[in-house]
Amino acid sequence: MQIKKILILTLFVFIFLSCFAQEIQFNKADSTAKLTEGPYVFWGNETATIKYILDDNFVSQDITVRGEGQFTFNLEGFDGDYEISSYPPKINPSTYSDISKFFVISDIHGQYDRMIEILKGNRIIDANLDWAWGEGHLIILGDVFDRGDKVTECLWFIQKLEMQAENWKGKVHYLLGNHEIMVLQGDDRYVADKYKKTAELMQSSHKDLYAPNSEFGRWLRTKHTIIKLNDVLFVHAGIHPRFSYYDYNFQAINNSIRSNIDASKDKIKYNELLNFLFGSDGPLWYRGYFEDTKTSSQIKQDQLIALLDQMGVNKVVIGHTTQDFINPFFKDSVIPVDTGIKTGKKGEALLFENRIYYRVKANSYKEQLIFPIE
Repeated sequence: MQIKKILILTLFVFIFLSCFAQEIQFNKADSTAKLTEGPYVFWGNETATIKYILDDNFVSQDITVRGEGQFTFNLEGFDGDYEISSYPPKINPSTYSDISKFFVISDIHGQYDRMIEILKGNRIIDANLDWAWGEGHLIILGDVFDRGDKVTECLWFIQKLEMQAENWKGKVHYLLGNHEIMVLQGDDRYVADKYKKTAELMQSSHKDLYAPNSEFGRWLRTKHTIIKLNDVLFVHAGIHPRFSYYDYNFQAINNSIRSNIDASKDKIKYNELLNFLFGSDGPLWYRGYFEDTKTSSQIKQDQLIALLDQMGVNKVVIGHTTQDFINPFFKDSVIPVDTGIKTGKKGEALLFENRIYYRVKANSYKEQLIFPIE
C-alpha cells in the first residue's frame, strides 16, 4: 500500500513538472515571438507617412497626397485594406432625437475578438465584419485602450465602421474614457508591453503614436465625452452632482475636454472647471453610483434624479465600473454596461429597440430589462 502511494505521488510530481516545463517553454516562445504591429499614419502637408513594425523591423513609407480625398492602402504582413481620408475628421452633434434603436458596449480594452463576437452575434455587423444595422446607433462608452493587445485592430475597425454606418444613415459614437485620455496625455501605466516595444522600435514614445498630426490622434480629438440620444444620457463614468453648478450644455462640456486634452497639468490643476472635468468626480472617472467605491463619494438617489431632470433626461448609461451583468438601479435611472469585456471571455451589451431595453450577449442571449412604471 505504501509503495502504491509512493508511485502515485511520483507520477503526480512527474505530470506537474512536465506541465510546468511546457508552460515555461510556451512563455519563452511567446516572449521571443517577432512583433508585427500597426499601421500608424501621420499627416504632412503633401504626404501621409505610414509607419509599422514587421517582424521586429521598423518600416516607414510615404504616400503623396495631391488634393483632398480618400485613399486605400494595404501592407505586406497585414490583412485587408486600410482606408484613410485627407479630410479633417468632423465633430458630430452631441444630441440626437427620435432614435429607434441603439446598441451599447463599453470598456473593450483591446479585446478585439470579443468585441467582434458580441457585434456579430447581435447582427450589428455581418460575417465580413461590415456594418449591418441600417439606421441604428452603436455607442462605445470609451476605454478601447490599454490592458489588451489588439487596441490598434479595434481602432481601425471602429473607424471603418463609422464610415460604413454613415452610408446607411446609421451612426457609431465612440466616446472618450479615462484610458483614452491617459494614453493621449502620456500615462502608460496600463499599456500592454506590445505597444511599449512598438514605440521603442519606432524610436518614439507611445504618446507620439497618437499625436495631433496622426490619423488616430486627430480622429480621437474629435470625440465626445457625453452625448444624449432621445431622453438618455451616455457617458463613460458618470455625472456628479457638481454638474449642476456648471453649464451642462453637452457641447460646451465636450468642447472643454476636447480642447484641453493636450493642456499642461498646471492648466488643468488650477482651472476649476478643468480640474473637475478631468478629475475623479468628472465624467471620465466618477464612480459615485456604487457603494464599494473608494475614489468618489456616493451620490444620493434624490440628487441623481434631480440632476437628470435638470439635464432633460431620465436615464444615464455608463461604463467604467465593472459589474457581473447589466442590472439597472437607482429606480432604473442608471444602467451600467461594463460587464467584463476586458477579460476577453465575458461581457454583455445593452440593446434598445421597439421601445424596449434588453441585455444581450454574444451567443444571441437576449433578456428584456423591466422598468417599472412610476
